[in-house]
Amino acid sequence: MKDRSMCMERGSREGTWRHFARFLRATAGNMAITAALSAPVLMGALGLAADYAQFASKRSELQAAADSAALAAAREFSISSATDSTIAAAAKSFAAGSTNSPIKTTVSIDNANEAVTVSVREDWTPFFAHFLGADITPVIVDATASLAGRANTCVLALKENDEKTIELTKNAKLKATGCGIYANSSDDESIKVKTGSAINADMTCTVGGIDQAGGIITPAALTDCPKMEDPLASRAAPAVGACDYNNKVVSGGAVTLLPGTYCGGLNISGTANVTLSSGTYIIKDGALTITGTASVTGDYVGFYLTGNAAVININGNATVNLKGPKTGDMAGLLFFEDRTATKERTHRISATNAHTLTGTIYLPRGELRVDPKSKIAEGSAYTAIITQTLRLSDGPELVLNSDYGATDVPVPTGIRSAAQVVLSQ
Repeated sequence: MKDRSMCMERGSREGTWRHFARFLRATAGNMAITAALSAPVLMGALGLAADYAQFASKRSELQAAADSAALAAAREFSISSATDSTIAAAAKSFAAGSTNSPIKTTVSIDNANEAVTVSVREDWTPFFAHFLGADITPVIVDATASLAGRANTCVLALKENDEKTIELTKNAKLKATGCGIYANSSDDESIKVKTGSAINADMTCTVGGIDQAGGIITPAALTDCPKMEDPLASRAAPAVGACDYNNKVVSGGAVTLLPGTYCGGLNISGTANVTLSSGTYIIKDGALTITGTASVTGDYVGFYLTGNAAVININGNATVNLKGPKTGDMAGLLFFEDRTATKERTHRISATNAHTLTGTIYLPRGELRVDPKSKIAEGSAYTAIITQTLRLSDGPELVLNSDYGATDVPVPTGIRSAAQVVLSQ
């Protein structure tokens, strides 16, 4: 009996394994069938995913083309001779130049709001979806751009990323009549106006943010503005010749100075009464210093600052009345700092009687500090300042006019009506 039981048990186990083997063979067959049936579905899904990725890439490419076209077209509004046809032509040209794809561009112009809408379309053929009957898929994108303002430029702070590129403290005032204040810094505190200080301008605009810190900005400042390019970046510098004067000092008496290269700087001090003859004064390897109770008058004069320590230093009770050149390399530029100068040199105007500074103060590498307890430049027909940073403190009132028609000193290209454009859609 025992042997028979063992045989029955062994037979039962063998039968179980035979059934399990048959099950595995049947399951393998089912899996093979399932795999065979689902392979086309899987391949189709992968193909459609690839098509979608290509579609998204195509849409992004066309959106970039539409954006650049709208921005370029909107800039045309700042040109007095612009017409609907020139605006549309600019849009289509920029769109075509931004992609190698065969596109169709349509342009809608809103003259009342100085806005342009550009629509770019490409009839795109998907690769995988083509086999499912989707022969052509239109890809359509739109972009709208408009002018952010038409303010003339009175101040442009070029420095990017840093805080307080325009700063007013200790009851400082900045008044820009008929013009705008611009800061290129993307910092959250790119413009800082502390308690008791104020900016009053047609427009105050910054790439970054504003820290009023108790101060006043009228009207309210605009943030997230587009960066403003240096309008004088391509302006040629005057030629620097051999030294005409070395370490020139005038400390008294009535003196007339001539244009030329002043090596070691030019120092006017004491009770000197100086008349500057028209022309270009190259201040090389030293400062332009006007101090004491000196009086300096110059019509159609320009100062080019080059070499070591070539900075502006106007202080004390000096009286300064200067007008920039009418013609030549320095036309419209009262001060021009060498673009190769050490960065962020400090130029200072703290004289209590600097009433006339007609022209453009162009300090592309430096910092300008204005800190007398008096009005500055209020007697000028126009004054524009382009600098890395501008700091006002200790109670000055810097008055920047833009009465361009009241003077024969020309306004450099880009200073007048420096309109900015922004994407609004």
